[in-house]
This record gives sequence, C-alpha cells and structure tokens, in this order.
Amino acid sequence: MYILGTERHESRRIDNQLRGRSGRQGDPGESRFFLSLDDDLMRLFARDSLRSIMGRAGMQDGEPLYHPLINRAIERAQTRVEDRNFEIRKHLLEFDDVLNEQRKFIYSQRDDITASSDLTPRIADTADEIIDDLLDQYNDEGSKDSHAALSQLLESLKLNFFYEPESIEEFSELGLGPKKEYILSCIRQDLKDKEEKLGKENFNQFIRYEYLRRIDTKWQEHLENLEALREAVYLRSYAQKNPLLEYKLEGFDIFDRLIVDIKSNIAQKVIKVRIKSYDRNERRKAPTGTIQANHSEIGAFAGGAGAPAKAERPEASGAGVQVKRSQPKVGRNDPCPCGSGKKYKHCCGA
Repeated sequence: MYILGTERHESRRIDNQLRGRSGRQGDPGESRFFLSLDDDLMRLFARDSLRSIMGRAGMQDGEPLYHPLINRAIERAQTRVEDRNFEIRKHLLEFDDVLNEQRKFIYSQRDDITASSDLTPRIADTADEIIDDLLDQYNDEGSKDSHAALSQLLESLKLNFFYEPESIEEFSELGLGPKKEYILSCIRQDLKDKEEKLGKENFNQFIRYEYLRRIDTKWQEHLENLEALREAVYLRSYAQKNPLLEYKLEGFDIFDRLIVDIKSNIAQKVIKVRIKSYDRNERRKAPTGTIQANHSEIGAFAGGAGAPAKAERPEASGAGVQVKRSQPKVGRNDPCPCGSGKKYKHCCGA
C-alpha cells in the first residue's frame, strides 16, 4: 500500500500512524508526504528565516525541496505545536480539578443523606450555626444600642424560625449562652413534637426529600455559575493576575455559599413547617365571605316571584293564565342569579 500525504499534521503521532498503514501485517508499503512552506504548520511555527534561506540558495517558487534542513524545521514546528497543545490540556485539567473536588464533596454528602436513617441532628446542628451568627451580630450591635439590637434579634428569630420567646423581658435579661440554650431547647422540642406526630420514618423521609431536591436544584445553578466564571476569569490576565488562581479562589467562595444556602434553607423550612391534623369525615365548611348558591328562588326566574321551587305552575293545570315577568329576563349565557357562578343554562335554567 502506498500512503500519499498532502500535508504534515500538527502531531507527529498522526503522521506515524499514517505511515504505519502502509505496512500492515508485514506487507511491504511506502509513504510520502508533500507540504508547502505556506501551510499553517510551517507558516506559524517554523522559523521565519527558512524561506529567506531557500531564496538565497537559488530555489524558485514551485520547485520541490529535498533537504535535511526542511525535515528538521518540520520536526521543530511539530514539537512546538505538541508542547502548546499539552499546556492547553494541562491548563484545562487544572480548571476541571476545581469542579471535580466540589463534585466529589456534593455527591458524598448526597450519599450520606440518602443512607441516613435520622436527619434530625443535621437540622439541629444547622440551627445551632444560624443562632451563633445571629447572636454574634446581636453582641456586636448591642454595644451601640441594646434595645435596637434586641428588636433585630427577635425579628431575625421570627424570620428564620417563626420563633418568639414567651416573655421578652425574661429573654432580654439572659446572657448570650443562656439565650442560645433557651432557643435551641425550644427548637429541639419542636422537632421532637413533629417527629412524634408524623412518625420518625415519615419525618425523616420528608427531610431527605427536601435535602435532595434542594441539592439538585442548587448544584445545577452552581455549574452554570462556574461556567460563566471560567469564561470571564481570563480577562483578569490583563490585570497581571493568574486566571487559574482567581478561578480557584472565587469558585470555592461560591461553593461555600452554596453549602451554607442549602443547609440554612432546609433547616429553616423544616423548623417553620407546621403540622395540622385533618379529619377526612369532617364536612368542609365554606370560607367566610364566599357566596352560597341558593336554589330556593328558582320560581322567581321562571315568572313566579316568591313561588317555591317545586310549586306547580298554574298553566300546568290547564287554566289559561297570563304570565307577567316581574324581574328582568336572564339570558342563557348570563351568570345564574342564584350566585353559583355557573351560566344560567347550566344551573337554574337547565
């Protein structure tokens, strides 16, 4: 087999593979490659002086060149291309390593949540962290205005946990440590009550579902954010900054906020939720302010104002009675005057 190449590739490995095709299974073969000094490989990566050297040697345009200098120039050009491609792949791999580390952590946490039979301690631990942040903020602002700091703390507790102390005066007199223990004891008792009402398995299943749903949604958003960050971070090289280092720092900051957001959101939702029992046999009562349909005045729409709905009409007895309409006529497609919300033809006019 004779292999005829019209160019030299960027990688020497590809050229060697093509040469190997000519001698498969021990059969004799031959290969030859033709290329031009105007090819991209030679024009971009070969020495600029190569063309001038060939011109001084008396070579004319279109004349074939057979010279060891050409072969060495081609090999050097291919080596430069291979080195550049290697650096590109290495650089991309370093970017992918950042995302891979975050993916491993997310998947490990997801597996732990799926396998755990009691997720209530996770909620309590997250609530502990949130309370620490709120009390630190309360302590910092308490030195300036204790009354405003207490009001903000109570508002934050209500916003995060739907929690209000029974006695604000007694709560305000407690120190930071007793305040934290008092709030945590109320939250633990609330979680225990919910677990008793629903059952441990059902309550754990509810927490697991919320965790997995939140993780999947936030992880998809996180991937989009990292992709946008990767595209934008290269511009920082103009400010003499390392794009990879900037990507790592900001990527892990975004990831830390993701973890905190997932934990806080689930803890707040589980603590805020309220369980109410519902009796299926109990008849539903109409909400206050709704319009009740009253079909006792059907006769009024048929011409007999104030007549009972099932009263026999005079014309049914055979006597000639002239019927006079005492109320405006109701169209078939108009809303039924009884207040049911249906059309007249589908309600009283049926």
